[in-house]
Amino acid sequence: MYPDYYNMYNQYYGNYEINYRSSEPPKFNSGEIITLNQAITLIRQSVGDEKEDEMFYDTLIEQAPTQKEKDIIRSIRDDERKHNKILRELYYEFTGQILPQDTLSDNSKNNMDYKSNLEKALFGELDAVSKYRKILGTMPSGSSYTLLMSIMTDELRHASKYNFLIQNTK
Repeated sequence: MYPDYYNMYNQYYGNYEINYRSSEPPKFNSGEIITLNQAITLIRQSVGDEKEDEMFYDTLIEQAPTQKEKDIIRSIRDDERKHNKILRELYYEFTGQILPQDTLSDNSKNNMDYKSNLEKALFGELDAVSKYRKILGTMPSGSSYTLLMSIMTDELRHASKYNFLIQNTK
């Protein structure tokens, strides 16, 4: 009578062999098992990635031809700032260590045109979704899961916004 969403999901995404009563993290299609320690390493790397994205999006804001496009990209950049803060807090929650302030140089400037940079941003957001999906499978508490889910859904929204911008770029 009703569609079998569980089997439809497994056909599309693969069977992750998730057992919620087990302490084992889920197994992804590649057979790769992500542990909490690996997730913490990814969270640490993600702090830098979010900062790099923020800086890159500053370049996109400068390149954007209209105020509407600047506002869209600015909203994405502001979300990246929020993500950086959330990820730092999660890292501290899991390790008790405060990550040092970002010391990245501003190497986000490039010679690519606006549309190429939009495409680069789109695929960066999609890569981030994959990374956060891996991390989500290891989260031990509802609050950390919820925070990461909010970041992941933001990244999906960003990808949609970049698709919109790419489609409207001449």
